[in-house]
Amino acid sequence: MSYYLLRHEINEDDIYVNIEQQGPLELLSEGKTPRISKIYYQGKNSTDYISLGGFGVSYNAMSFFKKECGENVSFVPTVIYSKDTDEPLNIYLMKINIELDCVDYEKSELFVLSDKIIRGVDKMVLKTDINEDIFTIKNLSRIFINESLKDKMINYGLKGFEFVPIEKFTF
Repeated sequence: MSYYLLRHEINEDDIYVNIEQQGPLELLSEGKTPRISKIYYQGKNSTDYISLGGFGVSYNAMSFFKKECGENVSFVPTVIYSKDTDEPLNIYLMKINIELDCVDYEKSELFVLSDKIIRGVDKMVLKTDINEDIFTIKNLSRIFINESLKDKMINYGLKGFEFVPIEKFTF
């Protein structure tokens, strides 16, 4: 089975939360209260993947993932505001409840410090015994999906998601 990293694809004028606003979204997704009262977004065009930090998604995407992934995902509802008009937008911070220790460290080329967190990837190889549609990898806070879920997302028409094959995933 093939696996893909879910990456945020921002097209011109798509709605997105910029990098400076990501920290507060991550705090909200952890059930904590950020120090700022409003989180702002930019852009005007509707999309389903709104924010990398906290994995913010639209109602449409949240409904899809709940239906397809069941208890493997959970959501924290929140509101973000337009930087230009202060208009509110409801989004859902997605938490993946499956974390796998599935990296084949012998075949992968990774940069890992003593804290065991993966800080760089030149080549990632996964073990072959993965039976999940959606998951995160231990020590790497990214979402990965299998080919079946990718195809369902495309057929459902979700926007703003880029699917990076695991063999092409680097950072």
